[in-house]
Amino acid sequence: METDIFSDSSALLDALKKANASTIKHHGSNATLERAVFLSWWCGKGDCDFCYLSTQRHRIKDPAKARRRVSSVLAEVEILRGIGWRVEFLSSGYGSHSIEELQRIAQMVSYVSGDGVWLNVGVLSDEQLRAFGDEIAGVVASIETLDTELRKRVCPDKDLKKSVEMLIEAEKLGLKKGATIVLGLGEDESQIPALLDFVRSNNLDRVTVYSLNPHRGTPLGNHPPPASLYQAGVIALLRLNFPKLEIIGGTWIDQLPNIGIMLLAGANAITKYPLFSMFGNRYGRKVEEEVRYSNRQLLGTFSDMDVLAGRKKLPKNRDPRCVRKCMKPRIPGTIAEEVESMRGEIDDKIRSYVETVEKRAKKY
Repeated sequence: METDIFSDSSALLDALKKANASTIKHHGSNATLERAVFLSWWCGKGDCDFCYLSTQRHRIKDPAKARRRVSSVLAEVEILRGIGWRVEFLSSGYGSHSIEELQRIAQMVSYVSGDGVWLNVGVLSDEQLRAFGDEIAGVVASIETLDTELRKRVCPDKDLKKSVEMLIEAEKLGLKKGATIVLGLGEDESQIPALLDFVRSNNLDRVTVYSLNPHRGTPLGNHPPPASLYQAGVIALLRLNFPKLEIIGGTWIDQLPNIGIMLLAGANAITKYPLFSMFGNRYGRKVEEEVRYSNRQLLGTFSDMDVLAGRKKLPKNRDPRCVRKCMKPRIPGTIAEEVESMRGEIDDKIRSYVETVEKRAKKY
């Protein structure tokens, strides 16, 4: 049984070695930094035991006021492009925006990033998916866990069947398909075969494997994150079973040593880090060290202040735009005009972000 790797340290080490070799063979030695770009702090469900948004719903009287300004979103995306990070996906809680609003934002983000974007905004119907165009590269289903009994407790309102139906419709439309999994919710390795079956049966292109980040005020706020070798083992089994799958490993600032082992296990990219509180200080440099000692070439930077501030550009061999193909979506000219009409707001927000990071970095 595949999960026997957790009962035999030699088997686990062997799996990691094979997974690392498979990653290098099929994906090369580059590693990217990714960031989910949030659009709103409102979620119409707001009852997932592990989610920060569940702590906000009762505080928000007007969901519209929980939205981020579009200029702030675009400023963040422009910074990500400049420092060589990828937009993992656009994310929001259920019901935070209409489909028309989501399309408009996605088009503007795609225009700024120069790439197609992924959506992780809840379950979308066939009709809703068809509303999008070239600006969308794929959709992500927030699966979280495939343990049936655990789902009833930690994410009771997330219908797995509806998520699968969305993935089926997305494939019909030629969209890429992804899923997010959270480890440490209370499951164990016995659920790994179900995860592998899910990836296989839905022909997924990408999986993000998060470790639980316990948020204060949630039912799992005092729950420990999963063991680093457990997360690495899950990633390794995904890589060995699906050599061409894109795997993103996610962990939090207090779990930075997990990065190296995740990359060796088969992750192509890492995510979930608070960009503006880590960039340029010891935490950002720690991320870069973890990548370096896993013998990966980091695309982008987590420490170069001159790149962040736009005083210099990334070397071509560290700029994702120069080493991989972008979707190069066709975006209406009216969207470009709308973005440029916000140029003053966007630039002001970029300066604010950069100043905040520079001040924080000086403390370390």
